[in-house]
Order: sequence, then C-alpha cells, then structure tokens
Amino acid sequence: MMTGHPDRQRGLTLWGWLYVLATLGVILMVGIKAVPIYMNNYDIRSTLQWASSQPELRDAPAFEIQERIQRRFDSGYVDNISGRDIKVERVDNGRRLSVEYEVREPLFANLTLLFEFHETAVIPRNP
Repeated sequence: MMTGHPDRQRGLTLWGWLYVLATLGVILMVGIKAVPIYMNNYDIRSTLQWASSQPELRDAPAFEIQERIQRRFDSGYVDNISGRDIKVERVDNGRRLSVEYEVREPLFANLTLLFEFHETAVIPRNP
C-alpha cells in the first residue's frame, strides 16, 4: 500500500530552488573573493621564510631586511602590505620577522569579509 499522496510529492518548489541557488551563489562569491587574499598571504609567508634562510641577512640592519623583503613583494605582486610593515626584533635565537595585518574585502551591500593574518619567521643566529 502507498502512504501519502503521490501528487503532492513533487520535489523542490520554485522558492526552494531559489533558496538553494542563492546559498550556492553566496558561497561561490565568498570563495572568489577569498582565494586571491589567501594566495597573497602565501606569498608573504614564503617571503618571510625566504628571508629567514638568507645567511647575509643575519647581521643586516632592520631597514636592509625590510628593503630586501619589499623587493620580493614587488616582484610577487604583494599589495596588502609593504616591507616597512615587517617588524624586525632581536630574540635569543636570532632575529624575529613578524607581521600582523588584516584585509577587508567588500562582499555586497553592507557586508564585508574580514581576514586577519599573523605571520612570523626567525633568522637564526650565526653558529
């Protein structure tokens, strides 16, 4: 025996489809906006790791380290921060390079995506 009425079980209505499509559209839009920001962060992180592996930067002044990092940012099209935003400080095991920044990306209407990043790397002391 069949339970219920088969003429009432027709699947999603027009409003159901609109809700599903709107939800997928918002998720897709967030993804499209977020991917370039995370790729830019990857470039920043890899530049800090590069700087931490350079032996000539171990004893370099802070402004020279920032200048070399800025050149890498320029060639990698990093536009969220500059080399001067990198904080260079002495620590027990060498020098710490750190940066904290946020990126605000408008989504639509009055909604904005906020991304916060904290990256660090250490230039080890001479052996």
